[in-house]
Amino acid sequence: MARASKTALDLHRATNDGCQQCSNREKRKEFSEDDLCKIPSIDDGEAVRCVGDWAEHKIYRLVQYFQIFVIGMHKRWNGLNYVEICSGPGRCIVRDNAEEIDGTALVILNHPRRDFLAKALFIDLNEKVVNALNTRIAKLSLQAKAEAVIGNYKNPDAIASLLKGLPSNNLNLVFIDPTQCDVPFETVKKIVEVTQNVDLIINVSIGTDISRNLRQAVVDPAFLNVRRKYEQFLGDDRFFEREDVKAAAQLGNIERLRSIFSEAYSAQLDALGFAHRDTREVLHYYYLLFASRSAKGLEFWQKACTYAPDGQKELNF
Repeated sequence: MARASKTALDLHRATNDGCQQCSNREKRKEFSEDDLCKIPSIDDGEAVRCVGDWAEHKIYRLVQYFQIFVIGMHKRWNGLNYVEICSGPGRCIVRDNAEEIDGTALVILNHPRRDFLAKALFIDLNEKVVNALNTRIAKLSLQAKAEAVIGNYKNPDAIASLLKGLPSNNLNLVFIDPTQCDVPFETVKKIVEVTQNVDLIINVSIGTDISRNLRQAVVDPAFLNVRRKYEQFLGDDRFFEREDVKAAAQLGNIERLRSIFSEAYSAQLDALGFAHRDTREVLHYYYLLFASRSAKGLEFWQKACTYAPDGQKELNF
């Protein structure tokens, strides 16, 4: 049985003196391009992504599950695959303190349990991101096991085509990590269809994207494109016609809107057979949603969540 223990993360920290510690959106626009910081990594000169201090909480949650997943499952399956969608370039700068750290992709590839993986596939829209991550993969001499590729997550068939190249009959761990709620549910369905045996970890921007924009998408016709984005994310074009959604929006009840939105997303996962689910907040910005068709997957996730990022024990419900 896989055991839970708190993992100390080696994120290869380094202070990046070029970081402007952008404290607002306008300054971040000035010092970033295509969602990447204009300041290169001091580690290797490649691209880095600007992140907030919550990034380490996300990384911690992912790594805690990854190590239990591979230890507990590598002998039960023909092999294990890891897939990350919206992967980023592998290095980040935390704008709060100008500290450069490894992102999720490099943390997984540097993990001692990476040898249990048959394949690690990283997918991103941005060619510069993909090139930077592939350079870092090559530096680790992992080209035979790991690869970064360009892929449009808004195109379900494009993602499916990439996933068909994975070693078959394996158990897959898929981490979907967008910056907003814009990965269509049709893409999730394609991922499940192609991989078949899969646990999902999905970053749901409930405290940022949804809190800022969902009410306006309900009440303001000018937010039509945002409404369509959410309909595609949920895979439900009737969501905005629901009376409870309209009522909560009219009252300005953001908490109720968030709850209805999350319940609607969960219902779609139920329809795919992913009945074993749990969510963990990453500060107040978003939550990580774990979903599996297997009770064992949920058991492992809850073991991984024994300790919070601050070292305190957590309760599982």
